[in-house]
Amino acid sequence: MSGFKPLTRLPKRFRASDADNIIPIEAERVKRRRTSRRKNETTGSPETIRPNMRKETINHPPTVHKATDYLPHCIDQDKNGVPGMWSLSTPVGGQYTNLDPILTRDEEYLFIGLEAAVHVYSVATSRLFRTLQLKPSQSVIGYSLSSANEEHLYVVTSAGSVSKWDWLSGKQISRWTIGRKMISVSRCFHPLEGGMDISLLTLRECKSGKREMVLTHFGERMLHETVILETNARLEHIKCTSDGQAIIVYGSQRVFFGTQCLRQGDLESMQYTWKEMVLPVSISCLDIRDSATSFQGEEQSSNRNGSTSIDLAFGGSDGSILIYHNILGLLGKEEHDENGKTGTPRRLHWHRDLVNAIRWSRDGNYIISGGNESVMVLWQLDTGRKQFLPHLSSPICNIVVSPTGNSYVIKLADNSIAVLSARELQPCATITGLQSYSQMNNSRTGVYSPCTPSFAAILHPQYPDRLLVIVPASRQIAHESHHHTSFCVLQTYDICSNNHIFRQALARTNATTLKVNPEGLQIVAPNVTHLGVSQDGKWMSTVDKWRSCPHDAEVLDSNGVCIDSIAADQEIFLKFWRWNNSSDFWELVARIDGPHFSDKDSASILDLASRPLSHEFATIGSDTVLRFWCPSKRHRNGLKMNDEVPLETWKCRSIVDLKDYTHNDNSGNLSTASITFSQDGTVLAVCLQSVHSRNTGLTILVDAQSCTVHYSRVGVYPGDPCVARFLGCHLVIASTQSISIWDTVDDIVRTPGPSEGVDCSFSDKAPRLLAVDSNTQTFAVTLQCSKSPPATKKGRKCFVQVYDIHSLSLLCQLPLGGFPNALLADSQSSDYIVVDAAANVRRLGCSSKTSQAAPARDLAARVNSGIAGLLGNRVYGTEYHHHTRALVSMGIMETFSQGKELAEIFGDSPFVLPSASTLFRDVVQALAG
Repeated sequence: MSGFKPLTRLPKRFRASDADNIIPIEAERVKRRRTSRRKNETTGSPETIRPNMRKETINHPPTVHKATDYLPHCIDQDKNGVPGMWSLSTPVGGQYTNLDPILTRDEEYLFIGLEAAVHVYSVATSRLFRTLQLKPSQSVIGYSLSSANEEHLYVVTSAGSVSKWDWLSGKQISRWTIGRKMISVSRCFHPLEGGMDISLLTLRECKSGKREMVLTHFGERMLHETVILETNARLEHIKCTSDGQAIIVYGSQRVFFGTQCLRQGDLESMQYTWKEMVLPVSISCLDIRDSATSFQGEEQSSNRNGSTSIDLAFGGSDGSILIYHNILGLLGKEEHDENGKTGTPRRLHWHRDLVNAIRWSRDGNYIISGGNESVMVLWQLDTGRKQFLPHLSSPICNIVVSPTGNSYVIKLADNSIAVLSARELQPCATITGLQSYSQMNNSRTGVYSPCTPSFAAILHPQYPDRLLVIVPASRQIAHESHHHTSFCVLQTYDICSNNHIFRQALARTNATTLKVNPEGLQIVAPNVTHLGVSQDGKWMSTVDKWRSCPHDAEVLDSNGVCIDSIAADQEIFLKFWRWNNSSDFWELVARIDGPHFSDKDSASILDLASRPLSHEFATIGSDTVLRFWCPSKRHRNGLKMNDEVPLETWKCRSIVDLKDYTHNDNSGNLSTASITFSQDGTVLAVCLQSVHSRNTGLTILVDAQSCTVHYSRVGVYPGDPCVARFLGCHLVIASTQSISIWDTVDDIVRTPGPSEGVDCSFSDKAPRLLAVDSNTQTFAVTLQCSKSPPATKKGRKCFVQVYDIHSLSLLCQLPLGGFPNALLADSQSSDYIVVDAAANVRRLGCSSKTSQAAPARDLAARVNSGIAGLLGNRVYGTEYHHHTRALVSMGIMETFSQGKELAEIFGDSPFVLPSASTLFRDVVQALAG
């Protein structure tokens, strides 16, 4: 490479047939408009729902809708003309919604709600039994088991649809469509002569801005809807007794209490009498108890003529609990004042912050509460004594008492659920979901920090179905705009079976200590910012960072006034872990304190990379210094050495100072950098932030064996680098402003053409994610757009794009439901893995990967490839071949003969083969190797 070649942009290949392959989604998804009913505002009598609100009976399993059925742009031909469709799979993982879990009467199965699905878990095994998947556009706001047949589950969505499922078989039986958006929903049953009839209480907002409460009866043939309340108050939640005699609607400090006036068996003349209450505190949670039905069961509640005692328990935002006994008697008295305030309630107070969940016990003698303190409190009402279950992993979000009262279900904020026995408070089952989540309060409208992923995540090199992700030790519920969360725990999650495997702390977690300092500020743990695993899965490297609070570094004068603020101290550790097969655990072998440093303080580590085919890692710091780390034997004088498990430590093998290339005089001024190894591990590419205008798009190629700079070039990419990956001799760089592909052999830089149908504006606040796949010779990138028409109502819209590395043709462009936090490549299945802010994991794959898969090369072909030729034959001398033989003996590398390559090209089944041109190309490449 004696001279530079001019930058060229290849024209994007266009096929006339591509226009016919675009899915006409907008023309097909025509929204059916429902004729609105008439409301009799004078008498409030119920009316029959019109025929367009019909019940649909389904006698077959529900159709599994692929994500491409709802996507605007997907090309169904690959680069060789072989038909193939890229699509997103059904999501796994996911964040549990703030809905109460449900236990069956025999306490064998547990139902947990997600955004667009309901998971059924077995309590005995804590494993996922069934997934009831809805369409991606729907949002579950309620679900309930049928009292007539416990094998049936009703699921309600915010769009106004109600579906009936046989959850044992996973089949959808019936579906009703109301066509009105709902805010909250609650289920109640009305006993009739022919059996139990289900009714739904729904809270929805009118076009005039008012809130209305509607009672809808779902019979076998007809639907009846009755408006029972209409108010200007901003009500948010509904609670009711099991038989629907009493209804509680509340929001903020206002509570509406409705009692039923009903002639038995006459649903059309149902009316409610409403009274309003104003509480002294804002309501955070509520539970209602019917003394006539709470312990005997719902099927035995039939004494309507007798008196019914209804008790209420309110959880306040100030941590207090208000208890009203016999609320019907209090509301019936005339002694309350003109403001609607009732008699003085019983007040309990232990929680420091707001109460997130509150429940009555089945016998009414206890109240169970939970809040942000990660402690469940059992209040004995007769004696006033308290019993505590402390040191839970996260704050409590929901508490559910089983129908028999023998078990408690606790849902925690870290996406985990525990089933406890009511007598011993011992866990009977523990269910842990994927605990990755965004630091934003709203993942659809929040803003990410530039070029910094929310968490570090990789796929295990030996087990691609295992996702290794850094998650918080304890998720704190944020009720303000800012809060601190520490990502310091490694979670291993099986994305194939959708089950949690194990957790391991990588830094101090403050699990059992008070997390508040004397000033009332949160004490935070270190953040694990980078994660890497060697190709054989034996070694893992992590980087954790901790910074002291700026308030602790303030200098005060004699009067206590801040006069100065010194730089906050920071601790940066580079740790190396070894996998222990016997204990299935990562063991800490070495910790490097301050691996990068400047004149004043420790320098931050900007990126970490694992070298393929070897046990070696590389780091780049804000001091613009590149360091190579390798293991070495540790000798201990006077102690006998164990030959089977030798003592090892890690040391810095070599240092490469890159300050001269950046023209940066101030060390520690670098804030963004990306490093990546080539596929054979011989070259390390370094992409540095532009400090001056004369070194924009700086990319440096470093010889990984001799640790010397072999080549450097500026102007490879615009903006600051986010991530870079090697794909053969091509270096793909995703920056804040563009995607650049640098052919390092021919020294040509190319960029893809503009995205079709998407108007995007690049900014530093829109980080890019990148993944490459050597089997399909493609790369995938994420794109965040703010000017796209679908993003006008819900903020920015995110897309994932797949490109062919040779022609740079756009193979696929699909929108994502949430902001992506990680984009990974599965080398085994040739799929791309997308993890979004809502902890959903989806696979992006093509239906014809076999035609695109590149043949495996033997060791000699890898050594003499084009990217290796950059460094010359001097790299592959005796030292390298000796290193290669050592790697082969360790089981890291295997040689492949030409016969095995031809067997892989033709596959195990000779009946399904790619096109003749593809076979000819693969055979020629195999023989040439």
